[in-house]
This record gives sequence, structure tokens and C-alpha cells, in this order.
Amino acid sequence: MKIRIYRETPQGFDKIEIDGDTAEIVANRAAVEGFQCKGFNSNPAQRLELQGAPKFTGLTGPMWDGDAIRYECSTLYAELSA
Repeated sequence: MKIRIYRETPQGFDKIEIDGDTAEIVANRAAVEGFQCKGFNSNPAQRLELQGAPKFTGLTGPMWDGDAIRYECSTLYAELSA
């Protein structure tokens, strides 16, 4: 599983990519970057690739990004959705 997290920094926005064999490994690696896992996605209306993906406090997502699962900080999400 590969995820991309887009976050806001004092310099603007940056991207973190995290790979792992399982959603739990990915969630643990994201915790090292300061993102707290709040559970795992089980929304049956979403595509199969997103099932079981971690959900993080303060981030929107999971969203499909072509070859990875995408998460965005709320500021970037609002900017891109406007």
C-alpha cells in the first residue's frame, strides 16, 4: 500500500509518500511523521482500493490518486476544491 500526504508547512505545501505491506504498517509510519490514525476506512460506497485504508486526524481522505491513496490537510483541500 502506498499513500501520499499533502500537508501545509511554513514554506507552502509538501508531499510525503509512505509505503508499507499493510495498512497498519503505513499508519505506524505516518505516526512517525505526526499523523494520528483514527481508524480504517470501511465505506462500501468508495472504491475497492480505499477499503481498509487508514484514516488520519486532521486530514481529508482517503482518496484515490491513480497509483496511491491520497490525503490532504484541510487548507489544501479547501484551496483545491474552490
